[in-house]
This record gives sequence, C-alpha cells and structure tokens, in this order.
Amino acid sequence: MQWAPCGALAVAAAVVGAVLALQAGGASGPAAAKAEQTPAAKKPDQPAAGRTIRGRLTPPERVLEAYLWERAQDRKVPVKVDPKTGAFEATAMRLGTWDLVIRTPWGRLEGVDMAPKVSDYDALIPPEYRTADLGAPAAGPMTEDDKKAIRRIIYEVKRYENKIRDVYLAGSADKAVALMDVLMDADFHSKKADEVTWRIELWYYEKNYDAWTAFRTRVLYRFRVSGAARQTWGWQFEPALGGFNISEDRKDPVTVEFAIPEKPVAEKGLAGNKYPPAESGRVKDAAPAVAE
Repeated sequence: MQWAPCGALAVAAAVVGAVLALQAGGASGPAAAKAEQTPAAKKPDQPAAGRTIRGRLTPPERVLEAYLWERAQDRKVPVKVDPKTGAFEATAMRLGTWDLVIRTPWGRLEGVDMAPKVSDYDALIPPEYRTADLGAPAAGPMTEDDKKAIRRIIYEVKRYENKIRDVYLAGSADKAVALMDVLMDADFHSKKADEVTWRIELWYYEKNYDAWTAFRTRVLYRFRVSGAARQTWGWQFEPALGGFNISEDRKDPVTVEFAIPEKPVAEKGLAGNKYPPAESGRVKDAAPAVAE
C-alpha cells in the first residue's frame, strides 16, 4: 500500500469542503465578496410632490374633456377625470403657471390666473432672486378704496368700445389685476350686418406714491364675429381653476375642488349653451426658452 503525501491530502480536503459549501448555498471567497458589493436595482425616481396638480371636479358627468394649460409657453397636458368620483391627478408638471380648462355640456369652463403678477413668468424666477418687482409676495391686502380708485381708471377713461365690465378685480396693497369683458356692438368702420368686436383681457395696475396707475394689458381672446353667434356661446371664467404655480421651491401638491354649475353664470362670462370657438380668437404669447 502506498500512502498519499500529506500535502495532497490537504488539497483534496480543501476541494471537498469547497464543493460541500457550494452545495449548501454558502459561497465564500472573492466571488462572494463581489456579489455582496453589487448594488440592488435602482428604483425609478418618484415625481416631486410640488410638481403635482390633483383634485376633484363634481359632478363628474359634466366633464366631457379637461386639460391643464400653461399659457405663456403654450403647453397643454390632458387630464383624465375619474367618471365615478371626479378625481384627477397630473404629476411631473413643468415649471410655470397652469390653468384648468373643462369642456362641459353647456360650453367652456376656463381657469384664469388672477394673481397681480409683474410678469407671466414669475413662477420661473428662483426664490433668491425675487424682489418687490420680480414676483415677491405683495405687502398687505387690497382695500375697498383701492378698488374704487382702480375702477375710476377703468370706467372714466374714454374708450373705443361702448360696453366694458370688470368680470373680476383682485390684488393686494400695491398690485392689482382686472379680468375685462370689452365689447363694441355699435357702428364701427367696415362693420357688416350684426358684427361685433369682443375681447377678454387682463388689465394690470400698480400703486406708486399712493396713486394707482395702469401698468400693462394682456389680451387673452380677440373676436370679430356675429353678435347673434356670440350670444349662443357658453363661456365661464374661474379664478379657482387657474393660477396654479409650479415653481422650483414648491414643496406640496396643488389641490383643486370645484363644483361645475348646471349652466354658465352670466356675471362670469357668456351665458349661452354652445362651446365657443376659443382657439380662433386666442392671442398667442411668445414662448420663452426655459431649462427644466
């Protein structure tokens, strides 16, 4: 009988032990260390809460279509509304100020931004650069005397149009904005039949040295149409459905709760029952280049 050298026995024992360890699931050595260092699969990034707009529109059967609209950059995001609950949620929204537009059985329900901003792009200004004239929060509320002073400017100035009204007037101690319904239905140059000119505009004001002055005007819609046709349009403007600021420093979602009326409110727009040709009268703004 020949005996194996001690070194050979040691090697054989090591091989057998390694095989048994692998069979038992207990890997060790460089391969195991490498496996332990391999990172787990990375989970996809969750949308930032501050870039979410969610809410509920009731009754849901009055929502035929809905979308969020960033006017300054002309971006539209379709909104899916639950047909049973009226709930909706839009995530990963881009920076900007968004309005909600809803097609209803009687016409168009449109959000409008009634914040007295100096610029349409206030939401894009980083907080560290905001000053009194660059999107900083206004100081103090608007008073009744402020409203009277602004309305004097609106109604006492002679204008081309023969019928004007402020649908909404909102603001603070030093800045204000009025949503204006501006109509000319009397005779005008080259008028045909019952034609009228009609505009929806935002008029901005500011107070300097205790005196209110006109600051700027923004035209939202401009029409030259048949007066009879215009009377059939159902079109209601709502501050509660507009001015949703998605800014870099926003932490919480925007939440919306709104009850859609059975028919449009005349004091808030046009009280017809047909969807208006909004796109044909829309005045487009030049979109800025914005890095996301």
